[in-house]
Amino acid sequence: MENEEVIDLGYLFKILKKHLLFIALIGIICGAAAFVLSEFVMTKKYESRALLYVENNKQTSESVNINDINAAQKLVNTCQIIFKSSTMMDNLIANLDLPYTKDELNGMITAQSVNSTEVMRLVVESTDPQEAEQIVNELVRLANIEFLRVIKSGSLEIIDYGEIDTRPSSPNVTLITAAGLLLGLVIAYIIVFVNDMLDVVVKHDDNLAKLYGIPVFAEITDFLSATESKYGYSRYGYGYGYGSTPKKQQKAEASVGTERADRLLSDSTPFAITEAYNTARTNIMFAASTSEKKIVAVTSSNPSEGKSTTCANIAISFANAGFKTLLVECDLRKPVMAKSFGVKPQKGLSSILGGFCTVNEAICPEVMDHLDIITTGDIPPNPSELLASDSMKIFLKASAEDYDYVFLDTPPVNVVTDSQLMNTEIAGLVFVIREGSTIHPDIQGAIEKIRLANGKALGFVKTFCKPEKSGRYGKKYSYSKYGYKYGYGYGYSSKDGAAENSGE
Repeated sequence: MENEEVIDLGYLFKILKKHLLFIALIGIICGAAAFVLSEFVMTKKYESRALLYVENNKQTSESVNINDINAAQKLVNTCQIIFKSSTMMDNLIANLDLPYTKDELNGMITAQSVNSTEVMRLVVESTDPQEAEQIVNELVRLANIEFLRVIKSGSLEIIDYGEIDTRPSSPNVTLITAAGLLLGLVIAYIIVFVNDMLDVVVKHDDNLAKLYGIPVFAEITDFLSATESKYGYSRYGYGYGYGSTPKKQQKAEASVGTERADRLLSDSTPFAITEAYNTARTNIMFAASTSEKKIVAVTSSNPSEGKSTTCANIAISFANAGFKTLLVECDLRKPVMAKSFGVKPQKGLSSILGGFCTVNEAICPEVMDHLDIITTGDIPPNPSELLASDSMKIFLKASAEDYDYVFLDTPPVNVVTDSQLMNTEIAGLVFVIREGSTIHPDIQGAIEKIRLANGKALGFVKTFCKPEKSGRYGKKYSYSKYGYKYGYGYGYSSKDGAAENSGE
């Protein structure tokens, strides 16, 4: 598996499309908040403007030379200082009885040249439009007095007096609202992007074949969202659905024994699920065709991923195709097959390997057409030793001779090593993954264990798949975010009680 892939524009657009509603909602909320803040919370300010023309001398003449214009432009810079002088501020405060300090008043006044000409613009900003008009016009009146006192030549001609303008100059409600909307969209997108980058749970559009170099044999569709009571996985023993309440879960757990048969492939199984298993059957046949051994183990990375149900249904699919099939329950710690098929055998695999009975005495023949099963039997104290024994090798070789295909329901790879003890006797392993639950670090860890034990992962079967369009996948996985702890063995209690009771 490659830990990193290039994130292209298609992937970025996919995230946008996938979370468009959330991103739009956050953007609208931020835009609305910005509007309320600017319209009802922020203090509104108003401006009053006056225009002055700076002359170099008082003589009226039809001809104005360039020296007079240059001198007038230089005087504009001087006037800017005069308008904001301490003396001017004192006079304004005294004449208008203003409730401001000189620094506060100075901050309300702006004096600047218009396009580097001899025209000067005076702007006064206040929370009261009438006050702004009074201050700017008083400033114009005092300007000539101070200008003549300081410069002693030239004059200021008034072009426009200040007027009352009831339109707020600030805040700019439209600009702030647009900025809030844009900021909300950006923040929302960053949130979903980072969350998607850090989310290592297997999703519908993950390209597992590209990530791990192992094909996907089938995707078992989840119809729970359509009709839970009829087509959901809960009926087929996979669990009790997303968001199930404790009462519903307890009720389902109480009735799981009577629904064991319903989760196995039959004439009443929805067409999509039946075809998915038929697809898995075809792909397994091709994958195992290169090996002389027609023994296939079914495993998963952790408990509660639908392993046992998937193994049983694959075996049924082969039997339905006319192949003489044997299903062997090798999960000697958590047996479920007896309840699933509604049989009560006296002996099982543990009895065979322990030398307490023959194979014929432990087999449950023809539980379905062309399908025999061997359940666990009594739970032994030494399951790993039994599965690694010579008796197990002899049993598998004999079974391969008597049956077209043999399927082994083995424990999860990341929990115990039982499934790795039979690698030399099987064609390979089918790896069950639960969409929306299994995480990529667990898959990678399980595959590495399989390969270190000289095993071969034939392909994936995904359960709980949603009917969505497939897409590209590009991520960098973080192991530190997940710290799951699994217990497995006697007295084991699954985190997902529904999946536990349904046979993993």
